[in-house]
Amino acid sequence: MNKTTGMFRWVAVLFLLLAGTAHGELAIIAHPDNPEPALTLKQVKRIYLARAKTFPQGGLVQRADQEPGSPVRQEFMNKVLKLRERQLNAYWSKMTFTGRGTRPEVVGKDGDIKQWVLHHPKGLGYIDAGQVDDQVKVLLIIP
Repeated sequence: MNKTTGMFRWVAVLFLLLAGTAHGELAIIAHPDNPEPALTLKQVKRIYLARAKTFPQGGLVQRADQEPGSPVRQEFMNKVLKLRERQLNAYWSKMTFTGRGTRPEVVGKDGDIKQWVLHHPKGLGYIDAGQVDDQVKVLLIIP
């Protein structure tokens, strides 16, 4: 094997490894009795940043968050909030200090979020779309 062939194989393996780390879709979920038909990405962002405290059709919303450092949370922060962890922490410090909002409740991972949503009729959470089942209502899929 010459250097060029070896280098090509190394680049191909590296590409496959990086492609395998890409995350899937996210699902924004709610209690199955929630009357909201759907949410937009903008609405989810406003709700999760405490800029909106109710669902668009009315009714208070309770937000569930995944554990810091979880891959699904990182994906949510990138795709929905468009913030990094440090930026989000600074945002919540400001919101809390000024009395304009509080962080979502940190619940756990996908299974914990689903159970939490089932026990909170006003609940809203996010999970890996591959974990969705008929127990929860999906309000938005984020590719």
